[in-house]
Amino acid sequence: MKIISLLLLLLISLNAKYMDSKSCKECHDNIYYEHTSSMHSNSSLFKDEFHRKMKELNYPTTYDCARCHTPGAKNLAELISGENQPSHNIRELDGVSCLYCHQIAKIQKGHKQNKNITTFDRPGKQMVYGTLKRTDVNDKHDSFSLNPIYKNSTVCMGCHSHKRNDTHDVEVCQISMNMEKQTDCIGCHMQKSPGGVTKLNKKGRKEYSSHEFLGIKSRELIKKAVELSLKQNGKDIELTIKNKMGHQILLQPMRLKYVKTVVTRDGTVIWENFKNTPYEDKEVTFSKLFEDETGKQVYPPKASKIKYYTNLDMDKSKKIIYNIPTIQKGDIVTSTWFSYPIRPSLAKELDITDQKMTKRYKGFSIQLLIK
Repeated sequence: MKIISLLLLLLISLNAKYMDSKSCKECHDNIYYEHTSSMHSNSSLFKDEFHRKMKELNYPTTYDCARCHTPGAKNLAELISGENQPSHNIRELDGVSCLYCHQIAKIQKGHKQNKNITTFDRPGKQMVYGTLKRTDVNDKHDSFSLNPIYKNSTVCMGCHSHKRNDTHDVEVCQISMNMEKQTDCIGCHMQKSPGGVTKLNKKGRKEYSSHEFLGIKSRELIKKAVELSLKQNGKDIELTIKNKMGHQILLQPMRLKYVKTVVTRDGTVIWENFKNTPYEDKEVTFSKLFEDETGKQVYPPKASKIKYYTNLDMDKSKKIIYNIPTIQKGDIVTSTWFSYPIRPSLAKELDITDQKMTKRYKGFSIQLLIK
C-alpha cells in the first residue's frame, strides 16, 4: 500500500500543470492586468532589456540572477550553474509570477543574498499564501492566510534584501529596513485600490492591494516618499531633503535620483545648482558607482570597491545651503525631484532602447518667492 501511495504521489507530481500568471486572470482579472505592467512580470531576460544586456556582459555562461528574475523556472539550479541556458518557455517568460510570490513560505537568510523557501511545484492543488482573513474555496488552489511574512516586508526580502558579488564580496545593493514602520514594502508599493480581489464573490470587500508594484515612475508615490522644503536666509537658500520611506533613498545601483534647483527672474534662469550633470552637486545626487583594483569604473559584478556613493537613510534629513550673491526680491527658487530607472551614462553605454527605462521621471516641484 505504501509503495502504491508513493507511485500515485509521483504521478501527480509529474502531471502537475504549471499555473502561469495568465491562469489567474479567470478570477483575479484586475490584479492580473496590474501585474502584467509591473517589473515583477517583466523581470525575465526576454522582457527586460537592461537585465539581458547585463547578463550577457557579466554572466555569459552562468545565470545566478535567475533565482530572482526567473524563479519559477523548472530547471532553476541548472540555469544558475550554467548547465542549461535560458529559453523562451512559459516558466521563464512569466518572470516573477503570481503563483511564485504567493508560494513563498519563508525566507532563508544568507551572506551573499537571501533565498526564498517555497511550496512551488508541490504535487496536487497549489498552496497560495496571502493576508485575507476569509479566503475563497477554490478549485485551483488552497489559500492560507496565517503566514506572518505576508503581514510585513519579510516576504520581499528573499530577493530585495541584499546582494554581494562573487568577485570580491562587495555589497552591490542593500536595503536597511525599519520593520516596525507601518508603511513597509507592501503598504507603500501595493497601495489599496477600490474593489475586491476576485471578479465575483467579493464578500463585501471594498479594497484590495494593487499589484502594479509602484516605484520611481509613480509621481504620487514619490510625493509620499520624499519631502523637499526651501527657506531663505539673506543671500543663502536652504534646501532640505527628507526621506520619509522605511528604507534608504537609493536601493538599486543602476538608478539615479537628484534634486535640480534653479533661480528664475522674469522667466529667465539666473542661477542653477549644476549645468551639465547632477554629479556636479553631489550633495543632492543619489547614486552608486563601482571600480576595480586599478580605479577603473566597472559594473557591480566585477567591482572590488565603491567609487561613489551618496544616499540618505530612512527617516533622515539633510540640509544643503546655496549662497547666491545675485539673488534679489521677486526671484523664484524652484527645486524639483527627478529619477532615472537607469542613469543616462549607463543606458548609453549599454545602448538601452526601452524608453520606459531611459526616461527621466519628474517627481514633484516646490517653489520659494524671494522677499
